[in-house]
Amino acid sequence: MKLRFALIAVLFLVLVSGLPPAKAQNQAPDQASIQDLPLPRILAARAAGLQEKTEILSARPQTPENVLALGIVQALSRQYGQAAATLRPVPAELPAMAGWAGLYLGLARFRLSDYQGALAALDAAGSEGPHGPETLLLSAYCLEGLKSPEALPRYRRFLEFPTQPLRPAALWRAAALAASAGDFPSAESYLRELILDFPWTSSAEKAEPLARELARAAKTSFDPGSPESLRGRIEVLLDKSQTAKALTLIEKYDAAPGADPAVALYLKGKAQYARRDTLASIQLFEDAARMARDPLLSAWAFYHQGRCYWRLSGPEDAARMEDLLGEALNRAKGLPDGVELAGACRKLLLLSRMERGRFQEALPLARELAASGQESAEAREQAAWLTGLIRFALGDYPGADADLAAFSATYPDSEYAPGAMYWLGRAKEAAGDRGLAGEALRQVLKRWPNGYYGMLAAARLAAMQPGAGTVGDSETGSAACPTSGDHPVPEEARPFFERAAVLEAGLLPELAEHELAFLAARMPRDPAVALHLARLASDLGDHLTAVRAVSRAFPDCLARGTREQLAPLRDIVYPNRFGDIITQNLAGAGVDPNLLRGLIRQESFFDPEAVSGAGAVGVMQLMPATAKSQAEKYGEKNFKAESLKDPAVNIRFGIRYFLERYREYGGNPALALASYNAGRVKVGVWRDLLGGLDPELFVECIPYAETREYVKRILNNQAMYRMLY
Repeated sequence: MKLRFALIAVLFLVLVSGLPPAKAQNQAPDQASIQDLPLPRILAARAAGLQEKTEILSARPQTPENVLALGIVQALSRQYGQAAATLRPVPAELPAMAGWAGLYLGLARFRLSDYQGALAALDAAGSEGPHGPETLLLSAYCLEGLKSPEALPRYRRFLEFPTQPLRPAALWRAAALAASAGDFPSAESYLRELILDFPWTSSAEKAEPLARELARAAKTSFDPGSPESLRGRIEVLLDKSQTAKALTLIEKYDAAPGADPAVALYLKGKAQYARRDTLASIQLFEDAARMARDPLLSAWAFYHQGRCYWRLSGPEDAARMEDLLGEALNRAKGLPDGVELAGACRKLLLLSRMERGRFQEALPLARELAASGQESAEAREQAAWLTGLIRFALGDYPGADADLAAFSATYPDSEYAPGAMYWLGRAKEAAGDRGLAGEALRQVLKRWPNGYYGMLAAARLAAMQPGAGTVGDSETGSAACPTSGDHPVPEEARPFFERAAVLEAGLLPELAEHELAFLAARMPRDPAVALHLARLASDLGDHLTAVRAVSRAFPDCLARGTREQLAPLRDIVYPNRFGDIITQNLAGAGVDPNLLRGLIRQESFFDPEAVSGAGAVGVMQLMPATAKSQAEKYGEKNFKAESLKDPAVNIRFGIRYFLERYREYGGNPALALASYNAGRVKVGVWRDLLGGLDPELFVECIPYAETREYVKRILNNQAMYRMLY
């Protein structure tokens, strides 16, 4: 009888939950796994010097502000019992800081597994303000630890905040709780977003068994193991450069019932291309094109083969690339979904012909792209700009004049507008009309004096008309720039500034930055907010936040401000560190130190701790293997990769490497910089085929967009360092 009642109870649970009993029981994690859930960065970060901060704060007078700071430092130091005791009276004694006090009091009690006490502290802190998302997520964890049905609504509220780093974790928990509650449409929605949009995360891996179980039980229609879902996840992983995980899923795709073997080959080809195994990817794309039943897939495989041959760079490779792209283009024209592919083929053919100096053959392609009604507006705009540039390269200066003037009238706000106006001036000059050329160049200098083309226009005007002006002292009087004094703080911003001041004084600048970043998102154009945030972020080495803040508040100033006007922003936007080391290592080289400053700014923004996704290290972003070869070449023994975080070591090796490229390319800075970014093989092709071009035109014809913009930014940085320092 007892067994019968037990079976009835189990069956009832299955009917209610819609899941097998074991799965239903596993949806809410136990106490230990609740503690394993990821915490927001401001709660999980182990800030530097915590022991020293604890000692300093303990020695200070025990004002509510100092007690708050001490309690937060104790929580970050994982002294949760002490933190809970320290922070308990703060919300009542310091109401202005109750939100921060409640958040860290909640963290301490959460880590002590006092979920009820943590929830009370977090609810008192509130979900408004800069710590709102963090408070909501931690309170959802507490509610889940308490097995409360209110956990799911709390996760839902957190998911209303856009672009939160822990969105995947919240999606996973919300999906699990929704499934346990029998809300399968919500569970499916959360699982679909998590697994398809964030497939590289551990949360997605944890959620996959639940998604499979729900699909098998016919509770949802989303099956993460279906060929369609697997392919979507693989494409996202490849876009995110998560090649190893993509290859694992490709094997699963290949084994999935109903999977297309040609698609598996195609995806393997993309993965091998990302791993730079170009020859293997060529073979995989070739096999995919041959096996594909889908004509669009076959055409895309031809296109990607063409991209592989572009990377190989030899003349026979270029010919093979053109054949493959021509085949892909012909196939795309007859397909209803072939518009995107056709545009990609035309663009790559255009760039390939420009790369090899075949401007006469590139021109009709550019015209076709610019006039096509099927291509994207962005592709048509770029092609229209390139049409004028190609005609200039061909020496057809009247034609270039006409095309560039038409472009400037049609696309006045284009990202290519400064370049079009500059080359319009060059075309008029080359045609012998120096008066109109000067007018066009002065337009560039007036509208974009501090940009790459402003730099070129200033130099060109100075050569044509001595005394005409240089970058930084043109017609820029109307630029809205910060003053040298303090800007008034808006009344509605005062509470944020006051809280940030308490946090800074309490040795918690990271939290002060968080407070002001929240305010800056609400008041992006306010000068006081932007400057205070930017200065604080710069001091913390968070240069991206600093530059974004001043770029939003002072775009006109950065584009057109004079040396004097830019003075309050100079150290934020164009920092100038390690000057003695740079000068010492360039001694006798005949290279402008500002060029290296511009390079370092682009590579790392002078951050010695910078490490790229590819493993490049330090201020000049050197690969350890490159630095090791430099050390061996110059007889320096006992090189250690960790020494690359020392600016003196990094800059020494980096400048040696750069100077080798610089001398190899005859003192041409554009070629040397392109080599630093794209490598010697490709730059060797560009030098051989385009090296005879006007140096400025050569830069425009670099076919790799990343490398082209890289070179322009560094040359522009060089000019700005000259002007500002």
